Amino acid sequence: MDQMEFLGYLVCALITLGSFVAVVMKFTKPINDLLVAIQKLNDNIDGIKKDNDIQNSRITKHGEQIDDLNNRMGTIETKVEHIEHHHVQ
Repeated sequence: MDQMEFLGYLVCALITLGSFVAVVMKFTKPINDLLVAIQKLNDNIDGIKKDNDIQNSRITKHGEQIDDLNNRMGTIETKVEHIEHHHVQ
């Protein structure tokens, strides 16, 4: 093997190695982009969960207030009926 053959093989090997690196980079970039997108989705899901927890606590609080108002209304209606019953007699 003389110098020209060696240089030819070396250039061929470098081109092959460069092509291999390019192919690997071509496949890893979409995977990295996908990982970034998945992380963003996870962050958004966490935010939605927090908002949902806040809304659930507010709904629970409002439900308790509604129950309290219904109980107070029932008491007032009972008092009104009692007063009307005594005025009729």
